[in-house]
Amino acid sequence: MGTNKLKQRKIPDSISNVASLSFASSADSVSSVPSINTSPISKTKKKISSLQSLTPHIRWAVAEIKRRKKNIKPKHVIWLLCLLLKLVIGLFLLAVMSFSIYLYCMSLYNGRSVRDPCWVAQDSKERMYQSLAEVKRDVSVQTNQTHIATVAMAKTAAMTMSMSSFEEVVPKIIHQQWKDDNVPKKFMKWRKKWLALYPEPEYKHMLWTDKNGRELIVEHYPWFLETYDGYKHNINRADAARYFILHYYGGIYADLDYEAQSNFYEFLPPNQVAMVESPYYWNEKTQNCLMSSPKHDPFWVDLFAVLMKNAEREEVLEATGPILLDQAMEYSVHPSYILPCENFQRVPLGEYDQTLW
Repeated sequence: MGTNKLKQRKIPDSISNVASLSFASSADSVSSVPSINTSPISKTKKKISSLQSLTPHIRWAVAEIKRRKKNIKPKHVIWLLCLLLKLVIGLFLLAVMSFSIYLYCMSLYNGRSVRDPCWVAQDSKERMYQSLAEVKRDVSVQTNQTHIATVAMAKTAAMTMSMSSFEEVVPKIIHQQWKDDNVPKKFMKWRKKWLALYPEPEYKHMLWTDKNGRELIVEHYPWFLETYDGYKHNINRADAARYFILHYYGGIYADLDYEAQSNFYEFLPPNQVAMVESPYYWNEKTQNCLMSSPKHDPFWVDLFAVLMKNAEREEVLEATGPILLDQAMEYSVHPSYILPCENFQRVPLGEYDQTLW
């Protein structure tokens, strides 16, 4: 009973306050001491929980980086593309400039100048006769300077006639070529225009075939027969034959796909060979699709020398074609005339696809 009473006795307020203060201070001191947890399992659990809380953010960041990589190209790639673009543009401009310089240089070499277009027909006629009046053909002097290709060539009757029977006039003979007498209909419509504009009997029309072209060589130019038969392409023989035709007969030669628009005989120089100007001034100066010549003009003798020299050339243009003509004009001591392109070119208007052989 005494003990219970003692337990039930009320403690004074001052003492209780002191006790509470002392207890609080002791509790604070205890709480101020850092707790030391040495359990590795608890550490691992805390790390896992913290990583689990960060996982959605990491996944979002990785996905965002991938998305941006797809949409935004690296700066160095863009820089490289810009550099390549500038390089391509620079090379293109350089090519255009080089081609322009090339055209300008070729225009100076060729008879046709891109800076100085050919004259209109009437002006061409007036200038032609004005320039021809200044040309004095001293055939005897020039013939002595002619470069004869071979001794056999010089001894033939045709070559001898060149030195004695040259006349300053173009014979009124129209020469044309086909492989045989059966001229296709598409060419006959143009041939008929020649017959209408250059009517017989004033003009004589001669159609040359592979057969009678070779016969001309055999009879009058036998020194050339071996070369003539040795050509690989028939076009070489056709080209060569027309030069010998004009030398022997004189007159006007025109391809079958050349469409005559008028009678231009009075526009042809009477005292020298004439060839039509080429529209392809980057390839050649003249073409052999339209030519005129006095009979036995010694210019052809010089051309025959170049013809023999180029006999082994693989390129048709050089062996017997337009480039050969250009070389002969430079090589020859005899004058020749270039018929202006705008007045004398051969392509029928709107029918170019039909002119191809």
